[in-house]
Amino acid sequence: MEDFDILIIGSGVAGYHALKELGNAKVAMVTSDKYLPYDRPPLSKEYMRGEKKREELFFEGEEAYKNVNVKLNTEVKMLRQGEAELSTGEVLGFKKAIIATGGTPRRLSLSGGELRGVHYLRSLEDADSIKEDAGKSKNVVIIGGGFIGMEVAASLTSLGLSTTVIEVKPYIWNTFVDERTSKFIQSYFEKKGVKFILNESVKEISGKDKVERVTTEGGKGIDADMVLIAVGIRPNIELAQRSGISTENGIIVNEFLETSMRNVYAAGDVANIPYMGKRLRIEHWNNAEYTGRLAGKNASGNTEKYDFLSSVWSDIFDMHIESAGETYGYDQEIVRGKMENNSFNLIYVKGGVIVGYLSVNRDFEELNTLNELIKRTVEVKGKEGKIEDEQFNLSSLLS
Repeated sequence: MEDFDILIIGSGVAGYHALKELGNAKVAMVTSDKYLPYDRPPLSKEYMRGEKKREELFFEGEEAYKNVNVKLNTEVKMLRQGEAELSTGEVLGFKKAIIATGGTPRRLSLSGGELRGVHYLRSLEDADSIKEDAGKSKNVVIIGGGFIGMEVAASLTSLGLSTTVIEVKPYIWNTFVDERTSKFIQSYFEKKGVKFILNESVKEISGKDKVERVTTEGGKGIDADMVLIAVGIRPNIELAQRSGISTENGIIVNEFLETSMRNVYAAGDVANIPYMGKRLRIEHWNNAEYTGRLAGKNASGNTEKYDFLSSVWSDIFDMHIESAGETYGYDQEIVRGKMENNSFNLIYVKGGVIVGYLSVNRDFEELNTLNELIKRTVEVKGKEGKIEDEQFNLSSLLS
């Protein structure tokens, strides 16, 4: 049995950034992926559109891992105190371990769901398969109006495909924005050629050898050469469960990202983290990077608490969208900028303080200021009119 200082389980954003914090430690990285760590956001955007080459997806080349024992196509089947049993039968010893196993796309149990041309998107292999199908398709149906579904809708429409999004809820991005904002985003997509069927679920996917048609529960039929199912992810907690580590909507960790098993940490999409009086499991790139780095630091001997205002961003067509904080349950919404000009900030206020925002095509300095206002819980009651005025310097509120 070979012994390591740190064992990283997973090679996504969190696993990679944990690795970057480990200095000269003796490290093993075990991943079920076929490839060295790569960036996932471009899979639905620049890579899918052919604007980014395959080699540009990778964080670093092979040389960067020469001092790391990387085991690809391998799973950790069980963790015991100081030992990891691998799918190969090998056992690794470790002083500290970081679980960064991410998530897996939620699958729909549909008639025809296994036909050729039905896709899910999470990995580089998934993206390659979608790109290949897109090159010989005319009509695509996307099931799910969340982030991945909308990003792929934008990319495939840009490539000339006729794209229809089917969403079971009354409006898209329903877990993220209010109905008014959703309708604005939907209208923008429709002007670009994307079609929507809302408040409808899919009954079946049909075809002989491959996808030919999608039928909704309401009886609508849509011709389709390919289908993408994008209805969210589920956290990969199976290893934790098999190993007796506490789980509930992810892997339960404390403010240092420690799990219930001594010397084992969790980071990224899979970690359920205590923050500001509640528990959060966040499926965003920025949080995966931050928690990966934090787990790496704390596994190296630090005792740094989680303290991060998670944000989410997306690029769709020519809109850059960013959001942070709470976008639901607010008392007041302040509009800074003009929605009709595709440059605005929806600033959410609760109890007299700014608690969140959603921005479209705004300056990064403005966003950084809003992040600070949220973190410092600055009182803005009575200043709403000033905040609306784009000539008003938001940073003056910080002083």
